[in-house]
Amino acid sequence: MYDETIRKAVIMDRKKSMSMGNISKKYGIPRPSVQRILSSVGKQLKKRGPKEKINKNDRRRIRSVINLNIEKNIKTSSRNIIGELNLNVSRSTVCRNLKTLQYNYKALPSRFQISKVNKERRVAAARSYVTENINWNQVIFSDEKLFNLHGCESHYTWIGSNQSPYRVRKQIRSPGLMVWAMVLPSGLLSYQIMEGRQDTEKYIAIIAKYALPIIKLEMKPGFLFQQDNAPIHCSKKAKEFFNDSEVKLLNWPAYSPDINIIENIWHILSNIMYSDGPMKNLKELRATLNSAVNIFNETKRDYAKKLYESLPSRICDIIEKKGSRLKY
Repeated sequence: MYDETIRKAVIMDRKKSMSMGNISKKYGIPRPSVQRILSSVGKQLKKRGPKEKINKNDRRRIRSVINLNIEKNIKTSSRNIIGELNLNVSRSTVCRNLKTLQYNYKALPSRFQISKVNKERRVAAARSYVTENINWNQVIFSDEKLFNLHGCESHYTWIGSNQSPYRVRKQIRSPGLMVWAMVLPSGLLSYQIMEGRQDTEKYIAIIAKYALPIIKLEMKPGFLFQQDNAPIHCSKKAKEFFNDSEVKLLNWPAYSPDINIIENIWHILSNIMYSDGPMKNLKELRATLNSAVNIFNETKRDYAKKLYESLPSRICDIIEKKGSRLKY
């Protein structure tokens, strides 16, 4: 090996059209060495890249897991793949490799279809809202949702570009909390955890103890309360309670989560809660839920107000699409 000074001198002399024989004599270098120096001009040594974290065998196993889950109608996430194949890599590494394998992470269509009768009922309800000129800024929306340790049920999965299964079921069952929540036109979100097996008495207790005091402080007389058609909501006792409490209920069509803006809020809460992965226990889940609701009330109230503004468009879309499901 020769130092950089000699190498540069040899290259410069060659550029001046000096023969390799004369260069060899000038610097006392064997002719083959001169040839090697000149042949290396413009070439860069190839640097060895980092070792692959996921090799060909791992990719083959990943394909097998995804295809098997599709056959079993089970969702596939990067976290599931890491756990099942015992890979010592990050989720982002798995996602990056899945994209190179031509897999996409996307929502799947549902097998469930709204019946013709329920479509007609949805259209009738939407038309009644228009006819009665419902003031949506006087409507309180409510709903229940189950939050578990591993995350809420997601309808997203890794799937090949040429594959098209329908909506998948949850793969992991874990302890969770049933949460009731309501959102007001001011953007305020309030929630309560529903303990134990639910019935009409427990539902009435939540509304009487936690919901009505907030509603009376925040809302003017004449407000409407929205709830879905769950049995505990529509029982005779529940109807008598709302009537005695002078709470007017909004007529709500069945199978209409796409009109209920609180569904969008559930999605925001889920993103906040599970951004760092699954919870270890119910105590952590409770704390994370409370923190997520506080973050929403501090930073996302304008988002809730925009959801209220979208309601007239949703109602018109229900009528225009003849009761079919909306994408909101």
